[in-house]
Amino acid sequence: MSDFLEEKRREIQARMDELAEAVSEYERLKQALDALDGVTSGGSAGRARGGSGGGSGRGAGRPRGSGERSRQALDLIRREPGLGATDIARKIGVHPNYAYRILPGLEEQGMIEKRDRAWYPKDAA
Repeated sequence: MSDFLEEKRREIQARMDELAEAVSEYERLKQALDALDGVTSGGSAGRARGGSGGGSGRGAGRPRGSGERSRQALDLIRREPGLGATDIARKIGVHPNYAYRILPGLEEQGMIEKRDRAWYPKDAA
């Protein structure tokens, strides 16, 4: 019986070793996708590659501030008004630069407002 168990352990470990690179790639791709959340192709990078970017300067992607991370940031600001962008980024698990990109989109939509260096729900005084 112990030979059978040891053989199964080796088989499982071997398969886990085979899958480790795929799991690592999945995590890298997930991080890249999260970083792209809210970014559209209509910015200056698109024009530099020869794209027109449209008359408004924004591409056909979803509006800024409409992705999952934006929803997380909005929920957090509603629960904890007065946080700065760096605190928001840390609490939702993104790089601060990313928070500085999504927060203005939420502000443009009238969902939040910035007072000094802190963010508040728009309906809060």
